[in-house]
Amino acid sequence: MKSLLPVLPTFVRKAARKIYTRLGPERPEALMYRVHLFEELQGLAGPGQLEGSRILEIGPRDGLDSVRLGSLEPAELVMMDLPEKQERVRSWLDQIQCPHQFIEANLMYMPQSEFAALGTFDVIWCTGVLYHNAEQLRLLRKLYKLLNKNGYLVLESSTARGPRNIRGGAFVEIHYPQTFRDTGTVTHHPSKAAIWAWLQMVGFGPIHDSDCFTRENWDLIDSRMACIARKSSEDGADVYYGKSGLNPDYRFGDSS
Repeated sequence: MKSLLPVLPTFVRKAARKIYTRLGPERPEALMYRVHLFEELQGLAGPGQLEGSRILEIGPRDGLDSVRLGSLEPAELVMMDLPEKQERVRSWLDQIQCPHQFIEANLMYMPQSEFAALGTFDVIWCTGVLYHNAEQLRLLRKLYKLLNKNGYLVLESSTARGPRNIRGGAFVEIHYPQTFRDTGTVTHHPSKAAIWAWLQMVGFGPIHDSDCFTRENWDLIDSRMACIARKSSEDGADVYYGKSGLNPDYRFGDSS
């Protein structure tokens, strides 16, 4: 069944999802893909390998992933969200039992001194964030630089809609001046292949394609993506204007 899900029409998956939700076993969370993505991270890292690590979570929202990340017994869990999210975050922040700090900031607009003061991390958890940013290549490059060598980026994002040839290619939908679904933030809606290309451009590899949607959130297969990307070298980013060999290395995502 799992192997057939990606080729089934979207309306069939959505109908099956409704029936499963109504008649299937009770689930602790509606978006169970988040639980499965966490399990995949643990499986890739290996038992106990993330204990004592430093973890950065961008956009913790309801805190459910934060609690899970805290259960790994990290040396420190750093959570970052926008000032407008303060009230929601404060409602669950005391549930985090590991050493932690919460920073109210937009990573893309932090002064360089504050960005440098973050230090580096072994895991960065960034789900439901990328597509709300208009400078997605630069964001991924910043996350790459914040990772230690052999660190993990856990990434999940909404993806471009429309015909299958758009969803299956490396494309970015532009929604401006009317943002996607009137979110006020989604101006660039990338396809899965576009996100994969960006990850490789800024230095990530290997990239593990997550299976987190196929277990219970089948209706999201065409509209979201998730992966776990590894930083396997000190700097694996590609360069442009590099053919002549006469220029400095202009690495993707490093422009200021």
